[in-house]
Amino acid sequence: MLKEANTFLIQVDSTRKNYVPSSYANIPGDPIFAEDVLLHNRFKLDEESIALNPDFHKVSTNDYLLVFCNPLVPHSPNQIKFIFKVVNKLGNQIVLKSFTKLKRGYTLKHIKSLVEEGKLGKEMLKCGTKGFKICQVNFSDLELLVNFDPLVRTYHSTSWKT
Repeated sequence: MLKEANTFLIQVDSTRKNYVPSSYANIPGDPIFAEDVLLHNRFKLDEESIALNPDFHKVSTNDYLLVFCNPLVPHSPNQIKFIFKVVNKLGNQIVLKSFTKLKRGYTLKHIKSLVEEGKLGKEMLKCGTKGFKICQVNFSDLELLVNFDPLVRTYHSTSWKT
């Protein structure tokens, strides 16, 4: 059950196994590894990343985090599939607990089409952007992603790959 709270979009860059340092050479800050967020329930930013992603300071207990996985995350590439709640914030680290895993993730193509239709806020276009770590999004974006998950094929079928 969703309870109104601040909602943030975060992006995980890679798994440690698939990480290619040269592909992140010109991107400021340390990469965010999928294992840290999805397995260990931790989201941590270095000082440079915090400076470039000021919404990090707005995160507090009981907020929601939508997790966008980049192409190098094999079980959910280029999609939002995981939603977490914030348990605690300790300095530059956020402690999480799993809120839900969507039955079928929202692909980057689907997210962009929902933004174009005005169903999701423009901040959602940060998905897949190099160097992006965290930003605040509308609570209504979270509601749409959670509430339409089981119905998504009929709701917006043109943006799904078959």
